[in-house]
Amino acid sequence: MKRTTLVLLLLLCSGASANDSLDGAYERISLTNTRTGESPEASNRQGLLIMAHGHYSMMTMNPDRRFIPDEVVETMSAEEQIDYLKEWIDINGHTGRYEADEGKLTWYRDISENPREVGTVSNLNYEWRDNLLVIYFTLPNGDRYDWIWRRLK
Repeated sequence: MKRTTLVLLLLLCSGASANDSLDGAYERISLTNTRTGESPEASNRQGLLIMAHGHYSMMTMNPDRRFIPDEVVETMSAEEQIDYLKEWIDINGHTGRYEADEGKLTWYRDISENPREVGTVSNLNYEWRDNLLVIYFTLPNGDRYDWIWRRLK
């Protein structure tokens, strides 16, 4: 009986990690430079962040991003093709493992839209503000960015 109770207790405790408080699906609300109040992204940018069981997946993009078939792209001028490609590659997406503890969030990027970021680690901070997840980071120039996410039901 004691062994069964101990096993059940261990199972319950092992499932309640620091990651559990962040587990869920979130929609992107905003990304704001707290010094200037401006965003480096389009105001209507959309995004989805999913965190579960120690893994995360995140992607943001402009909703007006469009697909043009290759045969149409081939008929476009070089300038139009460049503009289209700039629009097409304007996404932010990566996935991998994550750890969260006491306001510190670490993303281990296993896959990324940017090949140079594969295998890198992002050390971020987070806090809850009015039921919103605020992930924040500071750039080398001292500017802090608040990335706000709302949990989906």
